[in-house]
Amino acid sequence: MNNLKKSPQMSLHIPPKMWHQFYRAMLDARTTNEEVIGFLFCKRHQVSKQQVRYLPQAWVVPSPDCYERQSASGLVIKQEFHRYLIETFLAKEKLDVVHIHTHAESGKPEFSSVDDHYESEYARFLSSHFPKKPRLISGVFDETLQQSQFRIWDRIGQSFEPIHCSQSWFELTPDVNISNQTNLMFARQQVFGEGVQNQLGELTVALIGCGGIGAIFAELLGRLGVKKWVLIDPDHIEAVNLNRLPAATEDMASQQWYKVHYVKHLIKRIYATGSHVKAIPASIADEAAKQEVAAADLIVVATDNHSSRQVAQELALDYMRPLVCLGTHIDIKPDNTPRMYCRITVPPLGGGWCLMCGNMINLHRAALESAAEEIHHLANRVGYVEGIGDPAVFWLNSLCASTGVGVIHSLVSGFLDADNGIDWIYEFPGSNWHKTNPEYLGSCGCYFCGG
Repeated sequence: MNNLKKSPQMSLHIPPKMWHQFYRAMLDARTTNEEVIGFLFCKRHQVSKQQVRYLPQAWVVPSPDCYERQSASGLVIKQEFHRYLIETFLAKEKLDVVHIHTHAESGKPEFSSVDDHYESEYARFLSSHFPKKPRLISGVFDETLQQSQFRIWDRIGQSFEPIHCSQSWFELTPDVNISNQTNLMFARQQVFGEGVQNQLGELTVALIGCGGIGAIFAELLGRLGVKKWVLIDPDHIEAVNLNRLPAATEDMASQQWYKVHYVKHLIKRIYATGSHVKAIPASIADEAAKQEVAAADLIVVATDNHSSRQVAQELALDYMRPLVCLGTHIDIKPDNTPRMYCRITVPPLGGGWCLMCGNMINLHRAALESAAEEIHHLANRVGYVEGIGDPAVFWLNSLCASTGVGVIHSLVSGFLDADNGIDWIYEFPGSNWHKTNPEYLGSCGCYFCGG
């Protein structure tokens, strides 16, 4: 069967922590080389007219007593167990379903004619028995669960098309053909592998906040190889910003450049051609800005307010996008000596804990920041909102931004385990790094993320 009509680009994105749990359960569900089956139940996100993403909300791997028959040549699950799955996840939760099964062989697996027949029938069954008409995605793995193929069926079970499945923090299918100029530019980064460099070139980063931290971050990550950006910030450059914005000038401040246009200028200085930068001089609360963020591969929030962090965290949870939060803080002790901190926070992909759990979001402050101007003015008069901007210095912002870039490089490279999230705080002048225990953050009972 072949696909007969052009469809939006579709992808199945399984967070790495969920995939590891599912993978172990699939391997544990057999005693020798029997075929096994597993189910993912997904929420469908129409990211854009050209892109649809399926995000698993739950997974099930049947135990041996759930099968009528299980062998190296095939399997059949019990009807009562199948009824339980349908009632729980399709009828009640209204989710789409992914059937994953193994073939008892190593190497690149192929769907069999038996697979074609039964999957076609099952796609028709789903369409005819449920008002929402859930889609069927099927995947076949070899016995080691290392190699696979995935496809998605139409609702009448007559045709299918391939669907990309990602089991990492990012959904990247990079073009392996990079130019000689790019090879030369990044020659000293080849120790990380050409594949990593290609992925950096394909990564789309949504940067919320293009001020003292965000601008440095964009410069550093851009020079690492990231060329695709969505920049969101409603503010203009002011004279008070100039000591913290690399290559910013007095002319830019006097001409009231938007910060997003300034950061776009930084990226274009690195890549005169070959980059794609969308500058949106608006708040992250703007609906058009939200849609652009939802379609990105990575969300980075580098703002100094709670309302923007709240919106960024909500988008990351809704669309299962990796989120990196960058921030600094300076205060003065009673003996008039400064304490300085920078914080890099990466909540686990898909939930578990969030910026609320880590006290990076104060809902009271967020509500005041997003309130109507007259309410904000009244709150300011009675002391609820500070009237002076937080202290900031270039070097502390640089430390925060560069560490954030290092974390992202490590996530793309795969040599940093962030499945449980990351929360690092640097304290100066003690020069101490504090690493929060993610298990503590994940047990706070947060209503915001369910952690």
